[in-house]
Amino acid sequence: MLLRRGNDYSDAISLGHRLTTLPGLVAEGGAMNVARRDGMGTVVLEAAITIGRAPDHYFQAVGSGTGGIAAWEASLRLKRDGRFLDGHLPKLHLSQNLPFVPMVSAWNAHRRTIEPSIDMPDATKSIKKLYADVLSNRNPAYAIKGGVFDALKETGGQMYAVSNNDARGAARLFEDLEGIDIVPAAAVATASLMQAVANGSINDSAVVLLNVSGGGVQKVREDKECYQIKPAIRVARPDGDLAELQEVLT
Repeated sequence: MLLRRGNDYSDAISLGHRLTTLPGLVAEGGAMNVARRDGMGTVVLEAAITIGRAPDHYFQAVGSGTGGIAAWEASLRLKRDGRFLDGHLPKLHLSQNLPFVPMVSAWNAHRRTIEPSIDMPDATKSIKKLYADVLSNRNPAYAIKGGVFDALKETGGQMYAVSNNDARGAARLFEDLEGIDIVPAAAVATASLMQAVANGSINDSAVVLLNVSGGGVQKVREDKECYQIKPAIRVARPDGDLAELQEVLT
């Protein structure tokens, strides 16, 4: 299934929610799905086992905020366990891609709630300018109890606004140093780490975990023959008639 050009990530989410009203389809749950959060949080657990301790700082780019929440919850488990963490929780460093940065705007204003007219004016126009358009969730899990706001507050966290140019520069640097390309969201996270180092938020002895949420796409295209799967149906609008979709899905 493919949403036609002109729609964005939030439109895809909206369509997904509408599809779950059809018989036999169940909503995955997003940030409310504990299994999703547990799965995403394993990066923190794996890092603690590999390093021998929990990191001091955790960096990730966020759209819905689920990854940041998952890292916080995993850190709480490590603290209760006691073998890898017995002091402060890892500090969350979460980033978004300019010009669409609703959580950054709300957090910097010390507000628990996102005010659309203030924090994401001209959302559609801003989203079209994003390098990492997967970070364009208009309804992130920010204000809800146990959400991004609470995670940042408990860990003494920070949020970063990253420009397209800085993200692309970070992607080039990562590939030069590590020999592998990374996806745009991971580039935004890498750029935020570079910001933190530049402004002195991280000292030389700190243990840092950077969540590189994807990579190797370009390498696969270069090394392997790729085939594009043709969509069974193309959808013009996320609020269109579901009758045709139901026929295809059943």
